[in-house]
Amino acid sequence: MAILFWTPSGRLQELAEELAREHPVRLLSDLSRELSSEPSPELLVAEVSPEGPSPRQILDIVRRHRAGLPVLFLAEKATVEEAVEAIRAGAYDFRLLSTEKGLLHRIIQAALEERRLFSGEEGFLTRDPGLRTLLERLRPVARSPAPVLITGESGTGKEVLARWIHRISDRARGPFLAINCAALPEALLESELFGYEKGAFSGALTRKKGKFELADGGTILLDEITEMPLPLQAKLLRVLQEGEVDRLGGAYPVKVDVRVIATTNRDIEEEVRAGRFREDLYFRLNVIPVRLPPLRERRADIPYLAEHFLREFSQRYHKAIRGFHPEVLEIFERYPFPGNVRELKNLVERAVLLAQGPEITLEDLLWKVSPSTLNPAEESPPPLKPLRELEKEAILAALKASGGNRTRAAEILGISVRTLRNKLKAFRAQGLL
Repeated sequence: MAILFWTPSGRLQELAEELAREHPVRLLSDLSRELSSEPSPELLVAEVSPEGPSPRQILDIVRRHRAGLPVLFLAEKATVEEAVEAIRAGAYDFRLLSTEKGLLHRIIQAALEERRLFSGEEGFLTRDPGLRTLLERLRPVARSPAPVLITGESGTGKEVLARWIHRISDRARGPFLAINCAALPEALLESELFGYEKGAFSGALTRKKGKFELADGGTILLDEITEMPLPLQAKLLRVLQEGEVDRLGGAYPVKVDVRVIATTNRDIEEEVRAGRFREDLYFRLNVIPVRLPPLRERRADIPYLAEHFLREFSQRYHKAIRGFHPEVLEIFERYPFPGNVRELKNLVERAVLLAQGPEITLEDLLWKVSPSTLNPAEESPPPLKPLRELEKEAILAALKASGGNRTRAAEILGISVRTLRNKLKAFRAQGLL
């Protein structure tokens, strides 16, 4: 399984050599012929130049020989329109060669992780019989244009499931765009979703297409849909019913062909009863309802996902770790994982970074407890330390593992740099640091 590079001018040679330190890399000279002969490619990094084939022509070659292979385009010069067009045509990403090397490495790593996640028979990492049955039932309906409403607790993998639905749909070659409805204030969310015309408001110096227009021919994920303000819910209903959007300041509607997937961790029917969510919009979104069960309801996935994350992070951080100590697996079996898959993933990543030996131990998890102290009748380990103390230990461990790099430490902890900065400031004010 290799990363393929196609670089007629040789401009990507240095990047290929850097990645070869961590991944199998192969340089292609004849894209069409050699692409079909590579046994298990994971990613194609292709150079785009005015003298060579266009991104669309390259994608056509990939589809003929390696359908589903993600393609990252790199170009010395390109316009925003060219990049957007390439992504809409099915590219994983389009970047300039001048892009900061660290960012390029992260983009490539993300592409590899997504490829591995969606490869294989299941296309979604699970061993739970109930969830696998659900996925099989979703396969035929996923190919329809009908809206999908995914409900489930935070951290269960709703966005991962949404991406899987897109990948197996007839829109797989189109773009997949996601927006968190809770992350933006109403005015900004409206412009992000529906776009605006030049002069629509102070600061609107040019026309901007919204996410719905950019996702034309593909899928848009509306994460945390129940956080969307009521006025915007009315505009969203129009998109679903009429297939058109109204830009802010626009004189006429714009037709779009977009499949909508919405997610929420709230009881959406209760939100409807409370008047916080439109009933007509709920019925329009709930054409294909999907409930993603929490991790505690699919216990078979806990060791399976833990081993998967262990392999992933051991490779990423160059740690020779062969597995988990039996005590760790026993704790995992009895812990309810209120943060679901996200909590398990962050826990394993932290443990890999802290591990000193060939196995992940309880100390690496920052859980100072052995299974013998747990009551077998309990569903989860009892609290061992105040939450503030555990939080401080986790933050200090992440900072140590990242060499003091706050950005990387925040990524390990699954929080923003701003949140990390605020917590450190609070700890100092309280004399805890």
